Amino acid sequence: MSDSVLLITTDRGLVKKVTAACDELAAALTRVKSLKDAEPRLAADVPDLILCDYATFENLRNVCPRACVLLYAEPTDSEQAIEAIKRGAVDFLVTPVDTPMLVRHIREALRISRDIRVPATYEEPREDAAVEQIIGQSPAMREVYKLIGLIAPRDVNVLITGESGTGKELIARAILHHSPRRDRPFLAVNCAAIPETLLESELFGHEKGSFTGATVRRIGKFEQCDGGTLFLDEIGDIPLATQAKLLRVLQDNTFQRVGGTELIMCDVRTISATHQPLETMIAENRFRQDLYYRLKVATVTVPPLREREVDVVLLAHKFVRRYNQMMDTDIRTFSPDVLPALLRYPWPGNVRELENAIKAALVVARGTVMRLEFLPDHIRQGLGEDRASPTPGPGDMALVEARAVADKLTAQSPLDGRLYEVATELIEREIIRACLERSGGRLSQAARLLGISRTTLRKKITRHRIRTTTSVDIDDQD
Repeated sequence: MSDSVLLITTDRGLVKKVTAACDELAAALTRVKSLKDAEPRLAADVPDLILCDYATFENLRNVCPRACVLLYAEPTDSEQAIEAIKRGAVDFLVTPVDTPMLVRHIREALRISRDIRVPATYEEPREDAAVEQIIGQSPAMREVYKLIGLIAPRDVNVLITGESGTGKELIARAILHHSPRRDRPFLAVNCAAIPETLLESELFGHEKGSFTGATVRRIGKFEQCDGGTLFLDEIGDIPLATQAKLLRVLQDNTFQRVGGTELIMCDVRTISATHQPLETMIAENRFRQDLYYRLKVATVTVPPLREREVDVVLLAHKFVRRYNQMMDTDIRTFSPDVLPALLRYPWPGNVRELENAIKAALVVARGTVMRLEFLPDHIRQGLGEDRASPTPGPGDMALVEARAVADKLTAQSPLDGRLYEVATELIEREIIRACLERSGGRLSQAARLLGISRTTLRKKITRHRIRTTTSVDIDDQD
């Protein structure tokens, strides 16, 4: 018997692509326009997989909680992605999506549906607390959102790994925000910033007179955080002696203050983070292996910024909007040469370095356009650097394809005297089309990707006679 798929949508383009994908997978597809139209089908038999948008999913989970659901959405924010996975969706797609990608995701979702025929469970909706939103729509970050959605509701310790500046504390706060402990105490400790002699007292507290200067009893972070979540940043910097005491807390939820004899009970979820290779430190006897496995019941690896090209653009615009008022500037768009410079720079300091670079640029910025000369020298100079790479990246492939197009154009004698004009028009038209596809037809977002104004983009769309499926002009808000 073939797998059954139910698609709920009014998007004809998506219907066509899903139909092609299901034909390739030999899956039986039923198409309806709304959840109301789907209810007779659901009452008779629950399909193996349902494809729908987030709004439909919110109502579908009340009608059919056993359904295996694959969500599709326009370029979305991290909160929606995390909530989708947290509330029982097996995966989510960001449209527009091509048929090969649909085939992969539908095949995997059907496999999950076959493997786990159990009721999906959901938490009741809760009022969103103020939380800084994670910025990122790259495939690598979408995988991180899925992990957060799976890990957050489960009361287990989490280890977050990644290079410095990637935003590990932001990930920790997102896990907290989507966890049952969200309304309980949350404290963050930077283990690298506290002297080794004071770290044990910081974590576990001390009794009066336990050491020179201990004039009063001190309550440590574990005791303060009872019932809540403790974030231990740079966990690799904890000395071995303190690691032993930390292991005991994680094993049996008990500890003693420094200089004390009283056994104190605590219930704390621990989220740890490090940029150091803990496996190497274990081999060098600088980190306890038993503590390592206690800390990493679940693991989230945050990708470096150089692997998140689309996020560089999104973050750059985010930081400009964030710091415009602080710097008394009015930057509204990017000149065409700025984004290539930002994309070619490797960002060894990751998101933190990009944020500081934008702040430095705003210090010297004038007018309403972010220009190349405003960027710090090392980023501006990086535009022309020839960096060796072990494998060809997207930029290398683009150069190869551009050279192939140039060779074909130069071979056409009718273009003599018009070659530059034709080539420029051709490249501009295709870049605009690509940005419109990536943004789902949103002119505002496509204009940001291009580094031009929406008015200019409209004129270019008209001049190139580019057909658009939608023209949402509402400016994105923070």
